[in-house]
Amino acid sequence: MEVDKADSTLKRRTAVASAGQSKGQRVGFWLRRNLIWYAFIAPAVIMLVMFMALPLIQSLELAFYEWNGLRPREYIALENFKDLFDDRFFWGALSHTLTFAVYSMVGTVGIGLLLAMAIARRVRGASIYRFIFYLPVMLPMAVTAALWVRMYEQNFGMLNVMLRSVGLAHLEGTWIASRETALGSVIAVAVWQFSGFPMIILLAAIENIPEDLHEAASLDGISESQRIWHLTLPLIRPVLISISVLQFIFSLKVFDLVWVMTLGGPAESTSVLGTFLYKEAFRKQEYGYASAVAVVMFVVIFTVTYVYQRLMRVEAVEF
Repeated sequence: MEVDKADSTLKRRTAVASAGQSKGQRVGFWLRRNLIWYAFIAPAVIMLVMFMALPLIQSLELAFYEWNGLRPREYIALENFKDLFDDRFFWGALSHTLTFAVYSMVGTVGIGLLLAMAIARRVRGASIYRFIFYLPVMLPMAVTAALWVRMYEQNFGMLNVMLRSVGLAHLEGTWIASRETALGSVIAVAVWQFSGFPMIILLAAIENIPEDLHEAASLDGISESQRIWHLTLPLIRPVLISISVLQFIFSLKVFDLVWVMTLGGPAESTSVLGTFLYKEAFRKQEYGYASAVAVVMFVVIFTVTYVYQRLMRVEAVEF
C-alpha cells in the first residue's frame, strides 16, 4: 500500500516537473520568436511615451494647479476650467478654430477633388500639373505665411497691385489688417497651400477605379457628369470621407500659419485655440490655465473626430 502511494506521489511530481519544463520551453520559444520584433518597435514606443503620453498626463495634472513657472504650484481643483468657460476670448478662439477648420476642410478637399478629376482625364502634362499643385504642400508653413503677408500688404502687396493694374482698385483691401477680412484671408492661404494633399490621395483613388466600369458606362451612353455623380463619387466616397476627417483634424491644430500672419489679431479676430494657448502660457505665464486650454483643445479634437467618423462611417468599396 505504501509502495503504491509512493509511486503515485512520484508520478505526480514527475508530471508537475514535466509541465513546468514544457511551460518554460514554450515561454523560451515565444521569447526567441518575438523578442526581436519587440526590440525593433521599442525605440518608437519609448519616444511616444516620452514625448506624447507623459506630456499629456503632466498637462492634465497641471490643469488643476495655478503656476507661473517660478513659485510653487497651488492646487485649485477646477478653478482653471471655470475661469476658462467664463472667458469670452476662449469662446472667440474656439469659434474661430471651428470656422477655420470647416472652411479649410471644404476648400482643400473641394479644390483637391476638382484638380484630381481634371488630372485623371489624362490631360497633356498631367505629371507636371500634379507636381505644381502639390508643391505648396512641401513648403514650411512659416515660409508660406511670411510670403502671403507680403502679398497681402496694403500698398505694395502683389494682390492689391494686380487689382489696380486690371482696373479693380475698388476691390482693394487691407486683408489681414482688417477684422472683417483677416480670418478669411488666412483661410484662403491654408486652402492654397494644402489643396494638393487631398488632390494626390483622391487622384490615386480615382485611378484605382477599374477601367471596365468606365467602358461599361460609355457603352450605356452615360454622360460625363452622370459618370462623375453615379460612378466616380460613390466609389471614392470612403477615401473622400477619410481625407476630409484628416484635413479637419489638421485644421483644428492650426497655430503657426495664424501666428506668423496675424499673431491672432487684429483685435483677436483671428485668434484660434493654438494662439490663445500660446499667449496664456508664454506671455502671461499662466501655465495652469494654458494647460486647461490644452485639455479642452484635446477633448474638442477627439470628440469632433469621433462623432464625425461615427456619423460618416461607410463600408470600404471592393472592386
